Amino acid sequence: MSKKITRFDTKALVGAVLLGVVFVLVQQIAHRIDAVINPASVIVGGVTWATFTGLVVLLFRQPAGIITAEIQAFIALATGLSPLAPFFIPANGLGSLAYSLVSWKLSMDKWSHHLLAQIVTNVLGNICVSIGLYVILKLPIPVIIVASGITTLAGVVGGTILTKVIYDNIVKSGVLR
Repeated sequence: MSKKITRFDTKALVGAVLLGVVFVLVQQIAHRIDAVINPASVIVGGVTWATFTGLVVLLFRQPAGIITAEIQAFIALATGLSPLAPFFIPANGLGSLAYSLVSWKLSMDKWSHHLLAQIVTNVLGNICVSIGLYVILKLPIPVIIVASGITTLAGVVGGTILTKVIYDNIVKSGVLR
């Protein structure tokens, strides 16, 4: 049996919108924590972004993954929450699609599957944000490489752990049946 990459039922679409709003709120808290810890890197925000990106795709597939991701990006853009918000649009969309492709091809029952999905997702997403760091904030390339590297590493490690643990517990609970 082949896994589907899409899901168009009401539960998935409504869940995507609701999680999109929750995603915005969680990201705002995460970015404020990051500002206190180290304003130059987005560690907590990177981990929460990676976790939400993976969970929504695993729970609801596409287009729910893109809906949730882009709600967060467009609210950030519309409200001026970040000068980099225009770059969240491609980062979130590509990140969600990347996670979808990996999870479509792999069973996602092993740590290595989640790790691979998070590597591809975080690298793509952080490339988009890195372009924003250069274009909008005019940061020097070495600073961008270090900041993006830290955010990518945090997102991969934290996102892999949280996504696998949370997803496995959701599956075990039976709420997806």
